[in-house]
Amino acid sequence: MTTVLLIVICVLAVVVFIQIGAQVELFEQVKQIRAYLDLEDKPDPVELGSLVGTRPSRYGLPAVLDESDAAVVLFVSNKCETCRNLASALRGGAVPPSMWVVVVPVSGDGNEFITEFELHGERVLLDEEERIVSSIGLDLTPVALHVTDGKLTRAHTVPTVRQMYAAAPVPYKITLARKSSVRH
Repeated sequence: MTTVLLIVICVLAVVVFIQIGAQVELFEQVKQIRAYLDLEDKPDPVELGSLVGTRPSRYGLPAVLDESDAAVVLFVSNKCETCRNLASALRGGAVPPSMWVVVVPVSGDGNEFITEFELHGERVLLDEEERIVSSIGLDLTPVALHVTDGKLTRAHTVPTVRQMYAAAPVPYKITLARKSSVRH
């Protein structure tokens, strides 16, 4: 009986070892496929040219951005699947405090997109007539436009939700817990 149990355990150990090896190989293949198809989780820079150092309000963005220490403006369209994934992550007003979202309706009504993903709030803008993207010269989405000290500084694509949150400059202060001083 002990011999049979030992054989079963050894067979199970070999099967588990083979399955783990196959899984490692599968992950390596997926990594190679993503690299070959250029589906890496990395943002690509977008050239701003003469826009660098100018005020955001000059292009139809809110004037409050001209006074911002650090902010990011996320441009999404209603026909881009990546944009839909980003909007889904922001569903119900989960927009980080230093982020503004500009919805660019490529076709149809942008209000339907805003309603579908519950993107309501003062930091969500609808660029119905594409005035903002036209004045900036932006022709792709999703793109993050960075504002530092009230001026446009850089822009890049946003391929994933992780990159969207990584782009958001969320200022915060760290408060360390302190031990109360006890006097004896």
